[in-house]
Amino acid sequence: MKSILLATILFTGLSLFPQEKKEKKDEKKVMYKEATAETDDYKIYIVDAVAYPAQSKFKMKVFNKSNDYLVIKPSEIKFISGDKLLSSTDRTFVVAPNDEASLVIDYKDKNMQVESYSLDVKGIYKASAGGKILETPGFELPPSKNEFTTGNFSCTLKKSDSKTDKTVARFECAYNGDGAGVINPSKTVAVMPNGTDNANTKKNRPMVLEKGGVEDFTLVFLEVKGAGDMQKKPIQVKWGETFRESKLMLLKGVQIGLEKETAK
Repeated sequence: MKSILLATILFTGLSLFPQEKKEKKDEKKVMYKEATAETDDYKIYIVDAVAYPAQSKFKMKVFNKSNDYLVIKPSEIKFISGDKLLSSTDRTFVVAPNDEASLVIDYKDKNMQVESYSLDVKGIYKASAGGKILETPGFELPPSKNEFTTGNFSCTLKKSDSKTDKTVARFECAYNGDGAGVINPSKTVAVMPNGTDNANTKKNRPMVLEKGGVEDFTLVFLEVKGAGDMQKKPIQVKWGETFRESKLMLLKGVQIGLEKETAK
């Protein structure tokens, strides 16, 4: 009798898990129409906006119409609906000059499936792409030291691997200035053993750091036939225009309204 009772309890308990999983999967979501807003400096597209009972999220795509960097701070973009005034905890992202970037931004609270809401977008800043270039000494790989400074940047080599066909190095940099520190790893080249310049092939988006900010990036230099064996002879990282210092300027904000997509 005891064994039958135990089996019944186990079966009942196990059968609850698929049901709970199914209920979560079938949780109804509210979808919203796409929306846009535009200024002289940027154009914003809000797409894939959905809401669950305790979460509302969307993808914000920003096209940078300027020749400078745009810094987007989701923490300063407010979700407004009735008496709801919510902030996001999503990370800051950067849009390169005349380029586009996107980030999924979400807000959490109770009763998020509203008929409509608005976004008060005030967290968009401009950092001049023509800021002061920081003259930075070359860095040898394999390294003779793991750290270097340039202007208000302090950088550390976290990992490196030099082989005949490829050299990979990952750096972490902290910015301690009072303005905006710009890092653009695409400007980095390696000087090969025979003196030839070899461009970094790793695709890194530019980074803009405020005081206390920390970012990491990876450099990849591929073999250049006849330029020397990177496993047997050192190469030197030439930073060029990789590091700059600029200032952040707050741009005019916009209001964006989102309405429930009734057809869906």
